[in-house]
Amino acid sequence: MAHIQFVDELVREYLLYRGFTSTVKAFDNDLKADKDKGFRVDKIVEQIVHYINVSDLNGFKDYWSHLDVLVFSKLEIHVQPAVRKLEYSLYKLYLVTAAQSTGGARNERITDFLSKMLPELQGQTEWRDWFMLPFIQKPEENPSFSLYFTRAWQDSVLVSLHNLLATVFQCMPQPTLTSYESDAAMVKRLQDKLAAVSGKTQPQQTEKTSPIGHQSRLSQYSERLSGPLPLVDDFCAVPSEQLESGVREAKGLRGLLRQMGGSPVMGRKASRSHSQN
Repeated sequence: MAHIQFVDELVREYLLYRGFTSTVKAFDNDLKADKDKGFRVDKIVEQIVHYINVSDLNGFKDYWSHLDVLVFSKLEIHVQPAVRKLEYSLYKLYLVTAAQSTGGARNERITDFLSKMLPELQGQTEWRDWFMLPFIQKPEENPSFSLYFTRAWQDSVLVSLHNLLATVFQCMPQPTLTSYESDAAMVKRLQDKLAAVSGKTQPQQTEKTSPIGHQSRLSQYSERLSGPLPLVDDFCAVPSEQLESGVREAKGLRGLLRQMGGSPVMGRKASRSHSQN
């Protein structure tokens, strides 16, 4: 959703044009505090990784709750288990990162996490071994934890998070102001049709009826609507061969994402809202 930043600039330009200086200041402040990062997936993943690296559990949970309200709670019910599984994988990544800390901070960060998450995790079988993590000297060599300390598993979790967010943002209903991309595509189709017709009828056309002027205006309008080039996601640089081993927990989610493909995961809700209108 790289076009969001372009629309933000258009809104700011309009406010300045109208002389709404106080509104511009409030708008700029809101942009600085924007938790959605302009719907830039790489920035959202970067923020989550920051919380994990500094062992800020409260910050991570607050940020995930924000994403849950904004995005995940609007997904269809059959997608919710995959989102929950990814959340737990991020919790495990949090613990693995804490276990790799040096000095006394290691056990302190682990015990702090387990004590705060005890009410939520204690009844779940998959978390039973994790409560023993503070007492294991070399968890990366322990059969119960060795998988989670591999770079392949850690990368797969972040790639799964990145793919999920990218897919969901792509399917989210867009406000009217951001529909300029579809307008640009429509103009491009009309321009192509006009060029095709022009090629067929060129021998019979005179200078007076030539559509070149119309084509020029359509071209300018299309370029204006097209906006900036789409962003390149950082995680596309992760070699695929690094993800072929030790990714058992992420396979289910990636399979789900492949099934989702280009289908709108929120189509049911969108169609419901249209029917109400």
